[in-house]
Amino acid sequence: MKPRKGFTIVELLTVMLLISALSAMAVPRFRQYKARALIATMQSDLGNLKIAQESYWAEHLRYATDTASLELRISANVAISITSKDVSGGYTAIATHHNVPNQQCQTAMGREAAPREPGAVLCGPTGGGGGGSTVQTSIP
Repeated sequence: MKPRKGFTIVELLTVMLLISALSAMAVPRFRQYKARALIATMQSDLGNLKIAQESYWAEHLRYATDTASLELRISANVAISITSKDVSGGYTAIATHHNVPNQQCQTAMGREAAPREPGAVLCGPTGGGGGGSTVQTSIP
């Protein structure tokens, strides 16, 4: 009998089954890592916003209410909205990322930061209402 040249269909199917099982376990993990990296991008952008806001305040004695008046470069797909009840007393900034739905990061300075630590970056589900867990990360 001649030696065979190649693999049988059963051997090929077995290898394909093993590869698909391994990828089925790896893909959800990869998505988690990607989401965490995008949240870290939002946190970084809010940290840069705080620096730009303090620089703006030192020159104008008030905080900016839009990112266009700040010397700030925002990462791709990140949107930052700034609100303020009193521009000389503080602001609240919320960052969202296009590729991370239902998640946002928020920071506040001045009187608007109460009761949390001024400058603390909080990330969690969109809406910020009473439910859900939030992760607090302080960015110096």
